[in-house]
Amino acid sequence: MTKKVAIIGAGLAGLSAGIYLQKSGVTTEIFELAPWAGGVCTAWVRQGYRFDGCIHWMVGTKPGTSIHKLYLEVGALTPDTQIYNSEAVEFEIDGKAVKVPLRLPEFSAFLHALAPEDSRAIDSLCKEIKAFSSADMPLGGPTNLTEMIRMLTRSRGFLSIGGKYLNLTMGDYLKRFQNPDLKAVLLHLMPAHFSTMALIMMLGTRMGDNAGYPLGGAEEVIKRIEGNYRASGGTIHFQNRVEKIIVENGQSVGLVANGQTYAADAVIVASDAYDALHNLLGEQYKHPQLDNLLNTALLFEPLVLVSFGLDRSFNLPFARDYEIPEGIATSPDTKVYGFGLRAFDFDPSAAPKSGSSVMVMMGAPLAYWQELRKKNMADYKKRKQVLADEVAAALDRRMPGFKAAIKVTDIATPATYVHVANLYKASFEGFLPTPALLKTSIRTTIPGIKNLVLSGQWTTPGGGICTAVNSGKMAARQITKTLSK
Repeated sequence: MTKKVAIIGAGLAGLSAGIYLQKSGVTTEIFELAPWAGGVCTAWVRQGYRFDGCIHWMVGTKPGTSIHKLYLEVGALTPDTQIYNSEAVEFEIDGKAVKVPLRLPEFSAFLHALAPEDSRAIDSLCKEIKAFSSADMPLGGPTNLTEMIRMLTRSRGFLSIGGKYLNLTMGDYLKRFQNPDLKAVLLHLMPAHFSTMALIMMLGTRMGDNAGYPLGGAEEVIKRIEGNYRASGGTIHFQNRVEKIIVENGQSVGLVANGQTYAADAVIVASDAYDALHNLLGEQYKHPQLDNLLNTALLFEPLVLVSFGLDRSFNLPFARDYEIPEGIATSPDTKVYGFGLRAFDFDPSAAPKSGSSVMVMMGAPLAYWQELRKKNMADYKKRKQVLADEVAAALDRRMPGFKAAIKVTDIATPATYVHVANLYKASFEGFLPTPALLKTSIRTTIPGIKNLVLSGQWTTPGGGICTAVNSGKMAARQITKTLSK
């Protein structure tokens, strides 16, 4: 008899798990809260303008690497998907514009010109970046001898650098440098409490052409993965909120969604872990490790995204961070003094001809926006527009004519993340890549329940597209092994 698995969540992890299970002969059904697939990996189109709410740079875009192979397996990329690789990242520090090259020779020259007194430390950093750029990033630990040999031969650079830098925070790493301007640049690239490994990985993958933006963005990535899942025979139930995971005699045997019961031989939770533990399982089962992390660990903070469809291009780079000395209020009690801007002029599918799709990202408190949305939807919409107007005005002061060029405006608040993706604390990538969290292996099973596996961003500290897809693959492998017993 064919086995059936119920999957909660049609994001990257859920779709990936479904694809691998279908390929192994297991029937699957996915239950998704939203009217579309993708979860946090999503984009939205407004009057011909596409706003990508997910992809900044997608690790693993280089053909021949382990991650690229994974993307091909699920359909996230195809052999002919075009990848845009930005030549630099741009930001402001104390009112001065900084442009950091993303090619190693130019990057090295930039740092040496900035801080000649730090020559030896700069050379050491560039050496590590070069080693990482040529290494194959492994996806989890090896499961057999062949995989172990492959990891030791192809991922030696990655493993060596991880051994030296995983436990080292950026704050401690910067003690090796003297020049304050150089320290400020590196801190802008990676915050002080993050692992130094995150900096070297980010620069190494981008300078090794192994991290870029796939043309078509998150919309096309998810469309391909969802199409692959459906082609394999999988079923997705959209706008189906899962209310309960059914456990009988210590084993998950199905779930209840929108008041209807669905039987299954196993369940994969590829959705919010807090919701699963505290609501879907009624707090009857504990996951001591994950419960503790959800209460105490550092998380990616909530964001508000303000998107503009423009009738002209301002020749903006893909990514630039602006300082906003005058401040912008993201709630009555909160002001931000800077934001990140992304422009998609390099992708002709992102906007109508001669137009431009631009998105601004900044931190915002969840409680204020969630309460406002719940209490008064009209006031919520008005406050969103006020915020968008403030952002537009700030950009117009820096780029005269920006406000006049706006044809479409869209705002997603932290409450949007909760409403659409049911995200705990509206944290879009889960646990931050601190040294302690990066070396934490999160258990994907719950004590006392058989045939239930956790997957997704709450099982993979640091987040990311490749880790989400791989966690789905690992969940499918784990369930397949369990069901075959």
